[in-house]
Amino acid sequence: MEPRAQVPASPEVDAAITRVLAAEQAARTQVEQCKRDAERALEEAHRRAREIAERAARRAGRVHHWTDQAIAARIAALESQRAALLRSAHEEDDGSALARAVERLADELAGGSG
Repeated sequence: MEPRAQVPASPEVDAAITRVLAAEQAARTQVEQCKRDAERALEEAHRRAREIAERAARRAGRVHHWTDQAIAARIAALESQRAALLRSAHEEDDGSALARAVERLADELAGGSG
């Protein structure tokens, strides 16, 4: 390693060194402030992300509740239609049986062989 050159001390050199040191300190201060600002921004972003996730979870819960209700109402309507169709089919069977009985009776009264 080569020996450093000696610069004679002078007020101009001292002032230049002082300016460089002050600039370095100002730069460090600004870097630290930028770090703090970035940390605050990151914390704020995390807080907003949590709020968004919580709001989305609440909305999803409401959608599930609404769809559960809609599905239950639709199932009830289908079950009601099924019951009505079964009653109708049963009544038709009874009506058909009655019609056949009336025809047999008419045949018998008319002297038919039935």
